[in-house]
Amino acid sequence: MSRVFQIFPFSHQGMLVFDDVSVGLDKEPFVQNTDLILLDLCSLNGIEQPEKGFSLKFSESSFEGFQIEAKHVREENGGNWYLVNGHEGWLCPALFKYFPEAPDNLYIAVAPLP
Repeated sequence: MSRVFQIFPFSHQGMLVFDDVSVGLDKEPFVQNTDLILLDLCSLNGIEQPEKGFSLKFSESSFEGFQIEAKHVREENGGNWYLVNGHEGWLCPALFKYFPEAPDNLYIAVAPLP
């Protein structure tokens, strides 16, 4: 059974970033359209101020409550492009802090902070 990871993105210096000390990441940015995809998902799920922070769960297997499925498109520049609802977003090599190789699919859910 696959693990469901949870991070807490927030806005820092105009970028959507996240910290995860468990894998050595500090203010790791979402770039190349991935930030916009996540902000759209927040909007669709009633998260009114995502820049103040939100919960993001993700896994390579579907899990109860997932909201979108991202499909792997291609590898480029050490990262990987994923397709979500007709939009492509790039995930940098930080993806490999969670998975030994780029998953074919990523299942994602966002929620407001408690």
